[in-house]
Amino acid sequence: MTRKRSKVLVVDDDTATRLGLAEFFTEAGYEVQAVGSYEEGLRALRSGSPDLLIADVRLGAFNGLQLLVSSPRPIPAIIITGFADPVLESDARQHGAEYVLKPVSPHVLLEMVGRRLARGEESQCETVRRWDRKPVPGGLEARIDDRPGRILDISYGGLRFEVPRSETDLPPSLSLKLPSSDLSVRADIVWRTTIGSEIWMCGAQVSQSSPAIAREWRGLVDAVA
Repeated sequence: MTRKRSKVLVVDDDTATRLGLAEFFTEAGYEVQAVGSYEEGLRALRSGSPDLLIADVRLGAFNGLQLLVSSPRPIPAIIITGFADPVLESDARQHGAEYVLKPVSPHVLLEMVGRRLARGEESQCETVRRWDRKPVPGGLEARIDDRPGRILDISYGGLRFEVPRSETDLPPSLSLKLPSSDLSVRADIVWRTTIGSEIWMCGAQVSQSSPAIAREWRGLVDAVA
């Protein structure tokens, strides 16, 4: 029986680097999709099913780490950069990604890809999230504490949302209200990152304080197409 080739998604806005990596990994036996922007990478993560992400840190107004945390499902990742940044490196490690400084030998990178894919196969039976998140087409408006926000995806246990940045930092736990349904829940932030200089993107766990709220929240999730 022929084993399915692993699919690698390469996201890099430098054409020469992108094409070079695509050719190298194709010759190494991988199925490769190579795109040049954050938006194209996000579409590939949402519409396809890559087994591993390789992304440059600098992707226009975004970065490779934001692409990783925007993925609708957990995915092994390697973030490549030409500039040392302890904060970004710490964030990458926190999200389970490798953080690699240029220049990096293609063969070293190839070994790293093999290790990350093997580790991913070993953990396939482990549940990273108890429930898969469902993308919310067009987003869902919400009030997050006293700020207007937008829910990007949702599950029985949590959600991912955007909220404008302000002079005050985000608290670890916030009130999330949905005007469309009068539902109000507590959301405990699990991770967060910035989009540009004006937006927080956050992943949060939903605290369902009563059976009635739990039923209403599950109903909301089930209603998402």
